[in-house]
Amino acid sequence: MTFIASQSLSRVTVRPLVTADFDAVVALDQGAERAARRGYFDRRLAAAQRHPKRHLQLAAESDGKLVGFLLARRAGGEYGQADPSVVLEAVGVTPPSRHAGVGQQMVSSLRDLMRARGIPVLRTQVDWHNHAMLRFLDAARFFLAPRLVLERRVQRMPLPDTDEAIEEMPPFVRMLRAADFDAVARIDAAVTNADRREYLARKLEEALDESAIAVSLVAEDDGFVVGFAMARVDYGDFGHIEPVAELDTIGISPGHAHRGLARGLLTQMIDNLSALHVERLETEIAHDDLALLRFLTAFGFRPGARLSFQKRVLERA
Repeated sequence: MTFIASQSLSRVTVRPLVTADFDAVVALDQGAERAARRGYFDRRLAAAQRHPKRHLQLAAESDGKLVGFLLARRAGGEYGQADPSVVLEAVGVTPPSRHAGVGQQMVSSLRDLMRARGIPVLRTQVDWHNHAMLRFLDAARFFLAPRLVLERRVQRMPLPDTDEAIEEMPPFVRMLRAADFDAVARIDAAVTNADRREYLARKLEEALDESAIAVSLVAEDDGFVVGFAMARVDYGDFGHIEPVAELDTIGISPGHAHRGLARGLLTQMIDNLSALHVERLETEIAHDDLALLRFLTAFGFRPGARLSFQKRVLERA
């Protein structure tokens, strides 16, 4: 796709991002964010090579030079979302090109790809202090999503004071393994009354292979997996330049509900993240999921500085 951007940018071509663009993308991003995120882009490009249908990564080129990039991935199921969607993770444009429509053209190309694949919703997050990105999203016709981005500062949890509190903790919490997939899928199906194996397989791979640090956990009772919490740590999504953990999904077997398993899993996750010097644990929930909001609030989650946005590219049938 080619268009005339301005007199200074004679012709701009939007095309798929390729491995040869890697150094230019890192340099462009470092100039914008003032911190190198080479590891983040390395993981994203490697993931796109393994699963090209899951990732939509674009480059904008003028006179043989990269003047912009856009990274997005397929989603659906995160935080209880029902509709399939694409998550816009990162976008960057060289300073001389920022007011020439290059970023908007990449979003337009992404929209066309989504329509061709039948994906109706484009989502992203942005810090409300990032005025330039807010203006960009407004120009691209994004709207505030009916969702809350919550965060919890990572601090070690205090030990319980009573024997009763200890008895409520999971008998055994360990790191998530690939072999846990069937147990996780069974628990999730029992909780949601839906078959989300495709989503869970994607989340499992992200947690084990694409996260900068493995932090996902399961709870066992008598050797059987009865709960799980899937999260990943990254250094780049949505403009993050410090390590942040994203909690994607948590599930407890109905037969083990109300026994402190969910709190125990998150307590262990917070302790692990603290030891790894990760500063925050974030998650995103529907604004009307009051039960989950009460649980997370009691656990210390609060609204953060990030806002959730979405753009519908296909109307509902």
